[in-house]
Amino acid sequence: MSGSSSELVFVYGPLRRGGSEAYCMKSAEFVAEGRVAGALYHLPEGPGLVDGEMGSPSVRGELYQMSADKLQRLDELDGLDAEERERSDRRRRRVMVHSLLDDGYALEAWTWVWLGPVDPARWIQSGDWMKEYRPDFSERLRRYPWFTLIGMICVSSSPLWMLAAPITGYYKTPMAGLVRDALVVGAALSPFAAVFSLWLARRRGERDGLLGCFFVVAMAESVLAIFGLLAWLVQTIRR
Repeated sequence: MSGSSSELVFVYGPLRRGGSEAYCMKSAEFVAEGRVAGALYHLPEGPGLVDGEMGSPSVRGELYQMSADKLQRLDELDGLDAEERERSDRRRRRVMVHSLLDDGYALEAWTWVWLGPVDPARWIQSGDWMKEYRPDFSERLRRYPWFTLIGMICVSSSPLWMLAAPITGYYKTPMAGLVRDALVVGAALSPFAAVFSLWLARRRGERDGLLGCFFVVAMAESVLAIFGLLAWLVQTIRR
């Protein structure tokens, strides 16, 4: 990402990869893992970074590059208007981010710091939110890769349905004919349902190493289904 309108942003909480709001960063460009001087605390609204001087404990996070418009949208995640945000205890400030791979390499970036009171007992000693993050059952349910799972089922079921359809030809009954037609239709539509589900999974920010592979297979099955439909139409017209 380039251009004068791009900004460097350091995230240390749910916006990190694997966090509950990681999907908000899908259009940002990951730069590096880093740390900033300061302390991290558990707050009712989530983690809060209290900025510190060099030599103080550090907070671990990730550095991204994004457009200024995208950064503005991240500001709006708190649901406050501009005036309310100016009066809140959480403010966006510039901090120095040191690379985890090379401590001598540092960049200035935006992040959100907490200016209000904190409970010392709620200090996150490790400085790493992801080590402390324990989502409850409802959040784990929301974060489960449902669309990836649906897409994988659709991709796998299409050839099985197509193989099962000829078996019904051994039964010369109206019900067997309906079942055969249903299997053929299901086999033809499943790849398109898989493509749509996997696209939604990508949009939702679901992370799965097989997501891309299944998407390619779903696209290939969709192309085959289109050719099969065209062949069926041509055969029907010639009759």
